[in-house]
Amino acid sequence: MLLSIEQFQKIIQEDQVIILDTRSFEDLVTGYIPNAIHAPKHQLGKLIAMGFLQLDSPIVIVAPTGAENEADILFRKLGFTNYKGVLQNGYTAWIEAGNKFDIIIDVDIDELAMDIPFDEFLMVLDIREEERYHQGHIKNSVSIPLVELADPGSMSELDEHFNIYIISDNGEDASIASTLLKKEGIHNNRVVNGGWEAVQELKDAFSFETSKAPPKPEEN
Repeated sequence: MLLSIEQFQKIIQEDQVIILDTRSFEDLVTGYIPNAIHAPKHQLGKLIAMGFLQLDSPIVIVAPTGAENEADILFRKLGFTNYKGVLQNGYTAWIEAGNKFDIIIDVDIDELAMDIPFDEFLMVLDIREEERYHQGHIKNSVSIPLVELADPGSMSELDEHFNIYIISDNGEDASIASTLLKKEGIHNNRVVNGGWEAVQELKDAFSFETSKAPPKPEEN
């Protein structure tokens, strides 16, 4: 179902409604609807498997302009039982209605390398899986795997006074993490383009460390 901007604005006032933005990362860098979660089409299965989305989650969609009908068909096929529709004309309709917007900030790896020695409030947030983090990571970085960000409580050690740089495997998951943080009021974050792959291409600019994974709790 296609939603007018008026219908969309009314729906998102309801409790627990999730706004999913399926547009490209490049689109979100220029602007997106506040509190939306980045959910690229090719990542939807992953987000469902990781528990970010439940099939009974109340959701509305912001799709690329011209792809609204395609998105509508896709979400019906995925079996979301509380799916409420796609915003007609997408982000353009939101802006033309005079609404506020947010943006994702992205930085290249050389900028992170230059900032680390001089910014006492800089925090590298590594959202890769724990095993990969323990095998090697930027010194003093904080590990919160992407899957754990589904729980707002996992962000308790993050604070707006930190300058947070998000590292994922290849940069792709970082945009999801950025929007999740912003949804919880942690706006001072940046996506590191290329993620860990980019770090490896600029190894000499960083200090690394390994760590031991905490012991798994014993099963009764």
